[in-house]
Amino acid sequence: MPDYSIAAEALRKLVRGVVPLALVVFGLLVLLGQPPVQTLAGVAAGTLFALWNFWLLARSAVRAAAMGDPARGQRAVAASYVTRYVLTAVFLAAVMLTRWVSIPGAVLPLFFPKLTLLLSNYGRKEEKHR
Repeated sequence: MPDYSIAAEALRKLVRGVVPLALVVFGLLVLLGQPPVQTLAGVAAGTLFALWNFWLLARSAVRAAAMGDPARGQRAVAASYVTRYVLTAVFLAAVMLTRWVSIPGAVLPLFFPKLTLLLSNYGRKEEKHR
């Protein structure tokens, strides 16, 4: 049984970066004229989905590393990758079909994990060069 504590710690760190970004985007979208309730629903749904998607990615990586066989692990990661893309497509279709949820509010948070990881790694590289 793989130990998912690494994945849980990575998710905790990610939440600390994603939640403030979600609040900023919510505020900006409302200032730009988006309806507050629909925007809140979209930002909340997008943020939760993005974090859940990251959790699936982290668990998949831990599981693949624990398999021992690199070829089998690579196939498992590829299958997880495809599954997560299909789930993202289903999420986006549901957002578009649900007309009362703000589409920009739901789509923008999907980029927050990557942005948060990019910014946190950039900060780490700056510290190493000093």
